[in-house]
Amino acid sequence: MIIVKDTLINNFLRISKIPRESGHEEQIADFFVSVAKDNNLYYFKDENNNVLIKKKGNTNSKPIALQAHLDMVCLKTKDSKHNFETDSIEVLIDGDRVMANDTTLGADQGVGLAMILTIMEDSTLKHPDLEFILTTEEETTFNGAVTFPYSKVLSKRMINLDGSKDDTVIIGSDGDICNEYIYMAELIENDLPSYKILIDGFPGGNSGDNIELSSLNAITTMANILNNKDIFIKSINGGNLENDIAPFCEVVISTSLDVEHLFKNIHSKVSKIDNNVSFSKKDTKNIINQILNLKCGFISSTSSSNLGLISTIDNEVKISYICRSIDDKRLESISNYTKELGNNFKVSEVYRDSIWEVDKNSKLLEVYKKLYYNEYLEYPKEEIGHGGTECSAIKKRMNELDLISIGSNIEKYHTVDEVTYISSWVKIYNLLIKYIELL
Repeated sequence: MIIVKDTLINNFLRISKIPRESGHEEQIADFFVSVAKDNNLYYFKDENNNVLIKKKGNTNSKPIALQAHLDMVCLKTKDSKHNFETDSIEVLIDGDRVMANDTTLGADQGVGLAMILTIMEDSTLKHPDLEFILTTEEETTFNGAVTFPYSKVLSKRMINLDGSKDDTVIIGSDGDICNEYIYMAELIENDLPSYKILIDGFPGGNSGDNIELSSLNAITTMANILNNKDIFIKSINGGNLENDIAPFCEVVISTSLDVEHLFKNIHSKVSKIDNNVSFSKKDTKNIINQILNLKCGFISSTSSSNLGLISTIDNEVKISYICRSIDDKRLESISNYTKELGNNFKVSEVYRDSIWEVDKNSKLLEVYKKLYYNEYLEYPKEEIGHGGTECSAIKKRMNELDLISIGSNIEKYHTVDEVTYISSWVKIYNLLIKYIELL
């Protein structure tokens, strides 16, 4: 147990030294290729930095794939000087807790990668032939899962390691549609006093796991404050990723109102600035209406939406919004509704991820439940992921694939407060080793 713990920690630190922002996975892909070479394992890397590694087994069981994504969400505090292109993540270990200094930790999915690295380098394990599927751009476009060279994969069974609760097994997930809404505003001369207002400190993180917080995001809150007020917007920017809850929003407005009073009931930073242009009153109203019309949070018990990102460049305002549902017809209906809101936004679909439907006859699930019960005298919780996952994209492209997703406890991921727990790593790793020996 002590050796496993120390090895997992060391491997997590090795991975954390390597820059791996989504879309820039070259170095982490090359790292895994070098480990494969050092251990005489088959490897293949494609033009998108997806990596396939194979490890010969020592049992007669059919091959099985372990899957994780190479990239991480890269966010930092306002005062941090961290450069995600060149700098290692500064990992802080306090007993069982693992965090990062002023940045996201990348436990999503550094923990899963550390487990795969440990298995790759351990020659004493008993297991069938293993195939390690390492994908890119999971946190942004799913381009890695879409373009992975699956023709080179023999496994018809796969364990995804991207879960975030060690007492839970994911057995399906919603599909999603990401739409982009663009408004071309009219810039007019405006001699009213102008102000820059920032509201921040809102809960961030992945909207799939924290969808109940989505309706309280900073962008929607800002629109509610400004709604029906005598103001002219010049710019509005907020959020980090379309899939995450927006933790901040900043506007520049022109108005004769008492702005300090307008924002007195919320944590804000108000600065008077020099500015002599703004959007028209009509454009201002359309932008605010669009934000408020794009509902966030649960829309029904099986459907949700999230407005994660808004940006302004010159006179163009762009909104990114994700709809989710486990029901195809419902998902299409929600997306179509948002295209007909009547606020003069042009709408285009950026991407969509298919639904991962529950397989009631999954042998992987059956074996995992029995193993978990034997270890802990209770069954793991079975959940449908509320948000698109790589599993959906992979299952769509691999015929007859039996698939489950597990993982260690990770809290507040996609935020600078991300935390994970070493004891949970050890729990899932030991389960995983016993699991692949049984399969």
